[in-house]
Amino acid sequence: MSGTEAYRALSSKSRLEMLKLLYKKPLSVEEIAEGLGLQPITVRHHLRSLEEAGLIEAYEEKVGTVGRPRVYYRIIKEPPIVSFPKRRYLTLSNFLINTMKFILGANRAKKILEKVGTEMGESTVKRLDYEHDIKEWSLKAYEDFFIKKYLEESGAEPEVVKITDNKIVYRLHNCLFFELALKMPETICDTLHESFHEGVANAMGKEKIRIRRLTCMGHGDPYCEHVCEWQA
Repeated sequence: MSGTEAYRALSSKSRLEMLKLLYKKPLSVEEIAEGLGLQPITVRHHLRSLEEAGLIEAYEEKVGTVGRPRVYYRIIKEPPIVSFPKRRYLTLSNFLINTMKFILGANRAKKILEKVGTEMGESTVKRLDYEHDIKEWSLKAYEDFFIKKYLEESGAEPEVVKITDNKIVYRLHNCLFFELALKMPETICDTLHESFHEGVANAMGKEKIRIRRLTCMGHGDPYCEHVCEWQA
């Protein structure tokens, strides 16, 4: 895959919408066409561009006992990192974390990353407070501003799957640190990400909010699922 092919594939709004659908689950041409209100022939054209760019892949799955297998499309597990000009932040991050563990030891490095994650979470909530004039956080505000605003704009591809009076369950279909999470899930997922949510809870009012991770892409699950429980 060349950078030119990737940029060309991502330059289309329709193709970006297709990627958003496919982040949630594999789909057939007909299902994508129905979801976006496009003709199947148009969908096939866009899917071909995404395949050539190395962003998605096709596979066949038997439906029923007769007939031909149906073709489905899904996001490639490790899609190419597209940036211009090329950056090496991933390599730098990996090197810095491993060097910190080597020099300081695993336990001290973990404490530092926990502090970093907590401060990131608190800073994120404070920024949302300022930008949206949030005086007090509620479950509805968490859905509107943290999930649908912050996580959506960050590229996490969030999906709310269940809402009750005091609980919201949501999935993230794109891990923002996926490459690092696969290499070191205990560091990125179990330490940095967990402490980030602790910082979020602290800033929103730790006595009334609890955020738990149910599944994790870094540990091999198809998506990261979280539940946020709100105390009355």
